[in-house]
Order: sequence, then C-alpha cells, then structure tokens
Amino acid sequence: MGNINTVFEDKTDTLMDIVLTKEGKKPQKEVEFVYDKHKCDELVEPVRFQIVQVLRQGIDDTQTTEDFNEETKERIIRQKMVKRNIMSVVEIVKASVESDCCEFITKNQLYHHLPKLIESGYVIKYGTVTTGKRTTDYYRRTAKGFMLLGADPLADEEHIRRKISEGQEKIASIFDLNISPESGNELSELWMKSTLLQTKYRVKIAKMIRGDVADPEVFELFELMLNIYSMGSDEYVQIQKKMQEILFSDT
Repeated sequence: MGNINTVFEDKTDTLMDIVLTKEGKKPQKEVEFVYDKHKCDELVEPVRFQIVQVLRQGIDDTQTTEDFNEETKERIIRQKMVKRNIMSVVEIVKASVESDCCEFITKNQLYHHLPKLIESGYVIKYGTVTTGKRTTDYYRRTAKGFMLLGADPLADEEHIRRKISEGQEKIASIFDLNISPESGNELSELWMKSTLLQTKYRVKIAKMIRGDVADPEVFELFELMLNIYSMGSDEYVQIQKKMQEILFSDT
C-alpha cells in the first residue's frame, strides 16, 4: 500500500468521497527543517504540539479494494486495516482521549489553534467530505516529521560561504596555524563541498528520530549522528583528510 498521506489513489474508506483542497493535492513532505524562530515558537506551544502529535499517530481506518477476474468473471473485494493520518476535528478530540502522548484536547482548543497551525505551515485543510447536508473538513500535517532548529545554517550558497568565511577567521584568531592565502582558498572550497554533501544526508538521519524535535540536546545528537553517517562516504572522508592536511600541515 502507498502512503495514504501522499498517494491520493490510496484513499481509505472514510475518505473515499473526499474533495481535496489545493493544498491537499500536494505531496506531504518527509521531514521539514524549521529554521524560523517564530515558527518554532508556534509549535512549542503545548496544545499545538499535542495536535500535531495526534495527527502523527493517526487513527485506524479500513481500505477496500476491488478486483475483477477476467477468466472467472468474479469480482474480488478485499478489505484491510490501515492507519489514517488525515483527521477531522471530532476524530482529533477522540484520539487525544485515547492517546498516551498528550492530554485531552477540546473542540474549542482545536478551533482556536488549528488556524494558527495552518497559518504557520504545520497543518493544512486536506479536504471535505459531504454526507447529505453535513460537511466534514479533514486536516493533515504538512510533513511527517518536523525538526525545530530555530536558525538556518543552510539557507543558500551565499549564506554558507559567509558562515565559512567567518569560521575561518575565528580559526585563525583562536588557533596558532600557518595557512597561506592559497591554502585558505582551498580550505574554503573543501569546507563548502563538505557542507553541501552533508545536506544530502540530513533528511535520512532526521527520519530516524522518533517524533518531532524541539530539544537542543536532541539536535546536538542529530549532528553527531550526521557526522558519523557522513564518514561512510568515501568522498566525504577524502575531503576531511584534505582539510586536515591544510589545517595541520606543520604539526
């Protein structure tokens, strides 16, 4: 089965007749790194954090598929239990009662905090199901996982180069090293390559983290795990060795 959050064809039985919003038609991100401090603060608020946790856990639903055997002319119907992470307000309230991850969330709290989560980009209105005269809106997280960093170390290449330049200046002022201008330029390029190479691994390591991260200590461990994982790349290791030769050529 494909992920019901990202593959519209794999709708559950409850969402079979759902009409998607424009946002609901977009694929869900695997992991979102949240660099904006204000946006991080929005999710640190306890009730909002609990809402996204309930949406992460999801609820049970069924998914029915129907096949037709051309040889026997038989119609085969199969049904299986699946987890659905697209939920209505009533379902979020009920799931919060049954969840071990949070306290009871009231309807009033949801109606107050859902718009703020949507405005901050953590949640979208996924779509609407109409049954007779009644309509029910369903909501989904924009990403399966959120990493709250509070600052952007990888905003763009120009930003990275500026941070590297500042880092080299600090190294030169703190450590007694004899680096020529030519070696300094080479070090800068190697540092840049090393940083960009690690960006490929960040999502992979972030997906291994249980839940959403708003803890600085967890992020420190994330950086450690990222560095350890990066050592499995021959290219990354060679870059580090060249940087070591430049920095410690006189030792």
